[in-house]
Amino acid sequence: MRHCRPVIALMFLLFPLAVLAQHGGRHGASTGSGGGTTAPPEDPDTATFKHAVAVQASVEQAGQFRLMITSTEAARQQAHDVQNLGANASDSVALTHQATVLQSSVEEAQSENRAFRQSLSDSQEAGLKKLTKKLTKSNAAVSKGAKAISQQLQQGTLTSEWLVNAAANLEKALVAFRSAQLNLGKQMGIPSP
Repeated sequence: MRHCRPVIALMFLLFPLAVLAQHGGRHGASTGSGGGTTAPPEDPDTATFKHAVAVQASVEQAGQFRLMITSTEAARQQAHDVQNLGANASDSVALTHQATVLQSSVEEAQSENRAFRQSLSDSQEAGLKKLTKKLTKSNAAVSKGAKAISQQLQQGTLTSEWLVNAAANLEKALVAFRSAQLNLGKQMGIPSP
């Protein structure tokens, strides 16, 4: 009989746990959906972790990101250098050359940006929607500045004063573009260069 007491005591202790397990641990709460259980709300830390995993950059994307940032910085530096020509530069050949070099560096930056954007998976696009939208908007500003320079080159009406002002505006757009790129990279877990 002495061996039966611990067994009976153990049954009394385990019985409430078995009852709770049958009721889904709801302590008698009703879901109102015919006995089905509802999923508990997701822990914010778990949601943050899942988001980070979904948007994490691959090794190839990290390399492409560095190329994109480097080309954007080179275009920004070229725009800055054009401004140093001064509004008094009168050599039309040198002016045209500087504008053409600037235009080429901007095209390279945008090409690298497109290549990086095309490397994003569907889950990355979905998880980074706000940031990619900002990147697209800043890229449009860069395109607008580059298009204005291209039109002036085609028309042959390029002046040093106009080019210096256009380069200043383009540099501002490229700074915003690079900032949007860096924000996107940060969210993807890519360290800033």
